[in-house]
Amino acid sequence: MTLSKYIFLSVILTACAGSAEDPNQGATQPPDIKMSSLVKVGAITLVQAPFNHSFPVQGNVETDRNANVIPEFQGAVEKIFLQEGARVKGGDAILKINDAVLKANREELLNQLNFAKDLRERQERIWSQNIGKEVDYLQAKLAVESIEKSLSTLDATIEKSIIRAPFSGIVDRIFVKRGELASPAMPCVRVIDLSELYVRAMVSDNYVGSLKKGGRVMVEISGQEPIESTTRRIGSYINPANRSVDITVDLPKSGNFIPNMVATLWITDLDLASAISLPSALVTQDSKGRDFVFVYSNGTALKRILETGITSEGRILIKEGLVEGEMVINRGGDRLMDGDQVSLIAK
Repeated sequence: MTLSKYIFLSVILTACAGSAEDPNQGATQPPDIKMSSLVKVGAITLVQAPFNHSFPVQGNVETDRNANVIPEFQGAVEKIFLQEGARVKGGDAILKINDAVLKANREELLNQLNFAKDLRERQERIWSQNIGKEVDYLQAKLAVESIEKSLSTLDATIEKSIIRAPFSGIVDRIFVKRGELASPAMPCVRVIDLSELYVRAMVSDNYVGSLKKGGRVMVEISGQEPIESTTRRIGSYINPANRSVDITVDLPKSGNFIPNMVATLWITDLDLASAISLPSALVTQDSKGRDFVFVYSNGTALKRILETGITSEGRILIKEGLVEGEMVINRGGDRLMDGDQVSLIAK
């Protein structure tokens, strides 16, 4: 047998042998193999729940009852009745300015008054006897009245030599010492009432539409427990320099606060008793910029376009697109296409 005939027979035998060993070669795979290739996903069931949003602003603790008391005339400090830190009631004496010169002036006015009264009595007797001129009597009478008014004014000035508390509170600071000169050019005492403190802050005009009197506010002050309060007042004027509006928030009377403490106000501008929200990481955007999630429905992943709202504490408000009871895919959704068949992972 020639070499060419031997090679031809070998090829034929090899082809026949391959056909006998795998008669089912090229047949379709069983359908259960396709089922095992479904994407496994996890899902959460939507429920209605409260949703709120707050934003922070910085403010300062203040009080309207913070008085720097200024003397109404100049003089040396004669006596200090109280110490710094003392509690006072409105009208209590704190210190006294020397009034010796004023009292000397008062003695001089008293002498003038006695002389003027004596002169008036003489003119009155003469006038009653139809002797003398009426104008002399009227001048004598006017002199008495003028001196009496001057004396009354001087008595009021002498009374003001005693510096008194303008309201009940604490003598926070006494700026002068005994023997020093007190002058209307500078305060001599500071009195503070800590019973009516509040926080004043400036809020961007972007939030003006959502602010309301009595709105919920959480106050955070360093070293203090967070305080729940409400907005007492909202300003009626927007500062053109920084586009902000002034607000005040009350503080409890029983707190350990002092003026000029720095406070952070968490102002609630949205407070819903019931709403649908999702973790913000679950909501993505498609090529058209639309927010969407995948919803699980009878083994199918359906793309759902959403109308979303504000984000708060890692959750985003869902305005439209989802209803309570639906199942939103929260695991495995990054590999899905709209309409994909999926297998739900048991919890």
